[in-house]
Amino acid sequence: MKLYIKQKVFTLGERFTVKNEFGEDQYYVEGSFFRIPKEFTIYDHNNNVVGHIERQLFRFFARYDINDQKDKVVLKREFSFFRQRYSLENTNWSLQGNFTAHHYEVVQDERPIMTLRKHWFTWGDSYELNIPNKDDEILALCIAICIDNEILKDQQNSNAS
Repeated sequence: MKLYIKQKVFTLGERFTVKNEFGEDQYYVEGSFFRIPKEFTIYDHNNNVVGHIERQLFRFFARYDINDQKDKVVLKREFSFFRQRYSLENTNWSLQGNFTAHHYEVVQDERPIMTLRKHWFTWGDSYELNIPNKDDEILALCIAICIDNEILKDQQNSNAS
């Protein structure tokens, strides 16, 4: 199954729709506005909460607590000199990829759970998620939202320098 995330540029807070491969609204994501720590809530097309993400404060490296209806997973940024590195705790999944080219993959052993690609030269951030197993959909979407938030934080930090 493929999901497409297209963030709107001129919105207060972070609110965007996740569409399926047929262009139908599948999920809605709402980010907190002026709230510390940053939170994201994921709703299905019936407006039921299916996932929640909270970025932890006062950490030297970023940490996101991810809750879907089945799992509680922690995405942590790891120390690395030359490239970004992340780990997933409380699951046997691992996150890998080319973080400068914005191509990511979540795998379990050798089996792909999700591939995530950022589309370049679009108005707002656009991502394509390919998730082979529907049971992994919510958790994979939450991980993609965390990655996008980290990219945004890195861009803001590099622009401030």
